[in-house]
Amino acid sequence: MSDSDMTIDDIRNILVKALAAEAGISPADMATDQPFTAYGLDSMAALSISMEIEDTCGISGLPASLLWDHPTVDSLAEALSALLNPRLVPATAGAE
Repeated sequence: MSDSDMTIDDIRNILVKALAAEAGISPADMATDQPFTAYGLDSMAALSISMEIEDTCGISGLPASLLWDHPTVDSLAEALSALLNPRLVPATAGAE
């Protein structure tokens, strides 16, 4: 599956597996609406997870603050989906 074929559910599943592995819990125990800090994840874990996201999703140069800016699986999946599947903005949008 190419990164452009990934759905938000695919991304969410990747995140759940990576975060659960880092937190040392079963993916089934990971609630996608809970903050990462609820699972004891710190900045070192965030770095490791960011590298896993880059490798798995084929994205490079993710900001170091990505997991802090999007602190749940659901919000991070939405942000990554937008990066992988950018919507074109019409040329007239914002023009006056």
